[in-house]
Amino acid sequence: MKRFIFAKSLPILTLISILLLAACSGKTLHRYTLDAADVSGTGSVRYSSIRVDYPKGIPDTMSDRIYYSKSDLSQSYYLYHQWSQPLNRIIMAQLIAALQRSHLAKTVLDYASEAESRYTLETTIYRFEHRIDAHGSYAVVSIGLRLLRSDDKSIVKSRRFDYRIPTPTVDAPGFVEAANEAMKRLSRDMVRWLAR
Repeated sequence: MKRFIFAKSLPILTLISILLLAACSGKTLHRYTLDAADVSGTGSVRYSSIRVDYPKGIPDTMSDRIYYSKSDLSQSYYLYHQWSQPLNRIIMAQLIAALQRSHLAKTVLDYASEAESRYTLETTIYRFEHRIDAHGSYAVVSIGLRLLRSDDKSIVKSRRFDYRIPTPTVDAPGFVEAANEAMKRLSRDMVRWLAR
């Protein structure tokens, strides 16, 4: 009988041991977000309403993983550092906040709103990665924006914004700091571009 009880409890004891070892590994998951909507009001309302569409990009890079590359042919991600939400959701929130603070539009809507909007801002994320090479360590950010008339989907204006910001350290926290600076520049450049 004792042998039977021990045999039944062996899988449970093994599971408990594995969980205890995993808990004691000392690795902590660090989560990051961006806070880049550092823009001021333009002084005049130019658009009645703008809907910010959900940003599009390569599916893998739109996850919560923070990517880095050491060449054009390889890409990997940090194991214990990740975004607090999927990257496209974070970027969408930053664009909405920048537009709201700029007062360029009376109303700024997100993609899920059922309200009517006169204009739509489409976003394509081409690159958002930590680049480490012989020239240094950089946050590489490349984002395309298109302002469309919502009724007929015609393009009002379109532009691609590219940034290469040196990182203060060659690690995930250094990349996040530089990426945040790139997003601040994008927010200001987007507002100036839309105000013209």
